[in-house]
Amino acid sequence: MSFEDTLRKVVEEVVGEEIRSLEQRLAERQVNDPYPRVLTIKEAAEIMRVSEQRMRDIANHVVGFPAIREEGKNTRIKIPKEKFYQWLDNTELIS
Repeated sequence: MSFEDTLRKVVEEVVGEEIRSLEQRLAERQVNDPYPRVLTIKEAAEIMRVSEQRMRDIANHVVGFPAIREEGKNTRIKIPKEKFYQWLDNTELIS
């Protein structure tokens, strides 16, 4: 077996394991997650275990937070659940 074949096999094994791990995490989220696809501030606050006001502050002031604003008399903030979970996975939270 050549070096390239060995390297290819190792990479396929490592990548395959990572893909299986990600698929398992996604499946667990879908089964255990009672929240809708688009979250309210209240729902996101419940997930993060912070107050609704703290969640609004995060949504309004944290760069890169995945919020959608519905402008009008009262601005409403909606949060796509999957992007929210991705943001949580990739963010170091400091109290």
